[in-house]
Amino acid sequence: MKFVHATTASVAALMLGAALAAPAAAQEAPPQDAATLDEVIVTAQRREQSLQDVPIAITAFNAETLERTAATGIQDIAAKAPGVTLTQFNIGEPQLYIRGVGSSSDSAASDPSIGVSIDEVSIGRSGASALAFLDIERVEVLRGPQGTLYGRNASGGALNIYTRKPVFQNTGSLTARIGSFDEYGLEGVVNRQLDDETAIRFAARYNTNDGYAENVPTGQGLEGGTSWGARVSVLKEAGDWSLLLSGDYSKDDMDGHARIPVTTSATAPAFVTLVNTLRTGLDRRQSFSSPDNYQDRTNFGVTARVEHSGEAFDFVSLTSFRDNDYSWRDNLGGLPFPAFPLEVDDRASEKARQFSQEFRLASKPGSDINWVAGAYVFQEDILRSERFIVNTALPIAPPSFGGDTTFIQDATNRSFAVFGQANIPFADIWELTLGARWTHDKREIHQIAIDNEGGANPPPGIPLGPGGAPYNVTGDESFSEPSWKIALAVEPVDNVRLYASYDRGYKAGAFPSTAQSGAQALTPLASELLDNYEIGVKSTLMGRLRFNAAAFKLEYTDLQVYELLGLALVTSNAQAEVDGFEIETALAITNNLTIGGSYTSLDAKFTSNAASGALVLPYNGNTLPRSPDSQYTLYIDSEWDVAGGVLAARADYQWTDAFYFDPSNNPEVLSPEHELVSAFLSWESPSGLKISAYGKNLTDTEYQTHIIKNVGVGFSVFGAPRSFGVALSQSF
Repeated sequence: MKFVHATTASVAALMLGAALAAPAAAQEAPPQDAATLDEVIVTAQRREQSLQDVPIAITAFNAETLERTAATGIQDIAAKAPGVTLTQFNIGEPQLYIRGVGSSSDSAASDPSIGVSIDEVSIGRSGASALAFLDIERVEVLRGPQGTLYGRNASGGALNIYTRKPVFQNTGSLTARIGSFDEYGLEGVVNRQLDDETAIRFAARYNTNDGYAENVPTGQGLEGGTSWGARVSVLKEAGDWSLLLSGDYSKDDMDGHARIPVTTSATAPAFVTLVNTLRTGLDRRQSFSSPDNYQDRTNFGVTARVEHSGEAFDFVSLTSFRDNDYSWRDNLGGLPFPAFPLEVDDRASEKARQFSQEFRLASKPGSDINWVAGAYVFQEDILRSERFIVNTALPIAPPSFGGDTTFIQDATNRSFAVFGQANIPFADIWELTLGARWTHDKREIHQIAIDNEGGANPPPGIPLGPGGAPYNVTGDESFSEPSWKIALAVEPVDNVRLYASYDRGYKAGAFPSTAQSGAQALTPLASELLDNYEIGVKSTLMGRLRFNAAAFKLEYTDLQVYELLGLALVTSNAQAEVDGFEIETALAITNNLTIGGSYTSLDAKFTSNAASGALVLPYNGNTLPRSPDSQYTLYIDSEWDVAGGVLAARADYQWTDAFYFDPSNNPEVLSPEHELVSAFLSWESPSGLKISAYGKNLTDTEYQTHIIKNVGVGFSVFGAPRSFGVALSQSF
């Protein structure tokens, strides 16, 4: 810990020294034909600003970067942003972490810790946010609490996705692609100007593949499937008013996971021998997981955005309804029963409906003081059911511990907030940012646990048994907290900005899922509070070198913690701290060639044990889940005039240190360090015809995207192996 504190202090000193040493370089104007970096525009503070002017650690990916990294969803850009880790239990439960802050809860009466929004609409359920990209303009990743402007479920940061809006032109594109694992895809976009005030845009996609893993012995594919989606948007502009209506629909029919048991030096020798014997001759993508496993999801949403440009201020109304249904089935062991003495057939379904309304007033562009104020209302209704069919045998557990149980949650979550933020410049080179938000949350929950065997074979099956009993209970709880932002920035010379900030993040308390008793089902976790202290520098030197860095300290109060003990989900609150720093750079070597990268260092530790009922969980000193000590990325991006067209190429390298999947820090939940390499190449003619090729995981690295522990074995899902693809597109 002393080393990390010293390192963070050294980085802070380096940032200050770099800023003080930069004036000559910053003030020297580059020659007109010199290489320069493009300015990056973001809307992290609900208005258009240069990335370099915002006192927040932000990484932005524009449409070009998304294409050249072959990004098809948030899983492809998460690891390319400093301090971000994304794992996924299934299609409905992605687990996004920023700076060690995140959540693995699946409860209908809980929130994620990282806010995900689509066109400024906050998405309540994680499964409704991890959608395939379609006609995306940009993605912004904000690190650190974003409680003032983003509110609920943004205590650790925010990931904002912005789709392309209709424009007053007649344009379009059509793209077809093929790839590894018999992948085929098609995507099309049509934009039309209907009249002087109205434009419409339609985008659709289709993708299918056979999967990169297989069931043993049938050879049937796993980790593949078919998905498609569409979006239509209509823009109407009439004088000072504008109306943007959009609707989207998507459907995913995916294969199930291929669970692979991974043993460690701490696994009982008998289980090591048994697992090795059962898996003789198999590789990491061959599994005994059932070919009947599946992951299905349907998503639908409509949004109305009304804007008015007034004389004194601007007005925005954002109204949205979203509907998300998903279901899945997973064999959590991936081994045949009774050869292996445990079989867990886990099946879940969830129906979620959300409505949100936000009203905002904002200062006019160019005002002396830039401010925004508003009110926000949110409600979601969730019906979730999870069924466990468990078979057990000695030496793991007697057969009587097996069974068939179902847990049902019927929840209503409501949230109301008022907020405001102002950026106040003074003394020419200083700017003070003050923001505050007050949030009131209420949860209503109906929890049911059913022994589907009707008590015929006591005790009830795991995870309700052996110590629990069926229940049917209802309860509710309210939570209210303020959150805030205080930041002070100074620009001592042009294009070099230093800032210091203090942010408070808040996430409402939660009711647990799969509780073993009615009392536990109605005992909520306390609200999670997070204080973030940060200093940073944002600089652009000679127009060609961008150097951004931040050093931070996060202090958790009542961190909501989830751990799977056996098959029982144990919930608790604990205290924790995170110290770290991040660096992002980009250098335009020439007008055709840019290199860049990022580095993150984290020391994320529990500072207390946790208690769940009478059970004390020895977390103190353990590393927070999904918090690698270091991550770094490197890239090279180029663009050249070749054969009458434009040749573009990019290569990316990313490294992630080892990290734990749960707070126990047991050896079987440790994912080893790994590297990923990807590349992209395209050529586009003046007529808009483009051919492109890409490769992912070029080093064919074996890495885990999810781990569940039991009996000292880490039952894992592995990421895709080396893959390639080719695309042909035509713009018109």
